[in-house]
Amino acid sequence: ERIARSYGGRARDVCLLITSQDIETGILLLPGFPYLKAEVRYACREQARTVEDVLSRRTRLSYLNLNAAKTAIPLISEIMAQELGWSKEKMKEEEEAAFDFLKSFAGPSPAQALQELDA
Repeated sequence: ERIARSYGGRARDVCLLITSQDIETGILLLPGFPYLKAEVRYACREQARTVEDVLSRRTRLSYLNLNAAKTAIPLISEIMAQELGWSKEKMKEEEEAAFDFLKSFAGPSPAQALQELDA
């Protein structure tokens, strides 16, 4: 149902990207979150070119749960590498860039934030 709401008439296209390996290992990108591995494949076919793009704009996982986003980075990178023909070096670069991107979501500690307000 979520796929239909998110993708409308293209929902079938997303579902057709579910692989036999997904069925064996689980179709979800992460347990407890509604995103499918097939959505990463579809995002690549819709011009997603960075792990950051998938985390922030295609799934919004970076906004929902920082730890889950960190956990998903290697799998997203692996799927994108398969789709886009990335080398191991490119995968490593993308993973590092994604981890750096997620650091921007960690604001100051509460004590630090209060000090900045008082300044």
